[in-house]
Amino acid sequence: MNRILSLLALIALLFSAPACSEKKPPEQAAIKSKNVLSTLRDLGAAYEKKDLSSFMGNVAPSYSGREAFSKSLEAVFLKNTSVRFNIQYTKMLIMVEEKGNVKTTFNWDGEWLAVEGTTQKNGGRITLVFQPGTFKLLSIDGKNPFVPQPVEMPGKP
Repeated sequence: MNRILSLLALIALLFSAPACSEKKPPEQAAIKSKNVLSTLRDLGAAYEKKDLSSFMGNVAPSYSGREAFSKSLEAVFLKNTSVRFNIQYTKMLIMVEEKGNVKTTFNWDGEWLAVEGTTQKNGGRITLVFQPGTFKLLSIDGKNPFVPQPVEMPGKP
C-alpha cells in the first residue's frame, strides 16, 4: 500500500514539475501598465525640467483643449523658476480595459517657486486617461495637476 502511494506521489510530482518551471509571457494588461508608468515618468520629468515640447509629445493630438493646455503650461513654466512634481506610485490604481483606454488614478503633490519668490504647494488625487496603443495622455478626470490653481484658505476671501 505504501509503495503504491509513493509511486502515485512520484508520478504526480513528475507531471507537475514542468508546469511550475515553465516561463509565461507577461499578460497584455501588465505590458500596458508598464507603458503607462513609463509615460507618467516621462511626463513628470519633462514637467520638472519645464520642457514643453517633450511634455506635449506625451499628450495625444486628440486631447480636448490641447492648444489651451499647452498655453497654460507655457505660462506656468514662465511664471515659475522651479517646479517639483511628485507622483506617489505606491498608492496607484491602473485600470486596463480590454478594448478601451487605460486609466490610472494616483496621489500627487507639487511645489511651484514663482519668479517673485513665493511658493505654492498643492496636491490631490487624480485620474489620467491614456490611449491604449500610443499610451499618450488623452484626458484628465478632475483638477489638472499640471496647472496650479490658487489654494483657497478657509475664512479668507
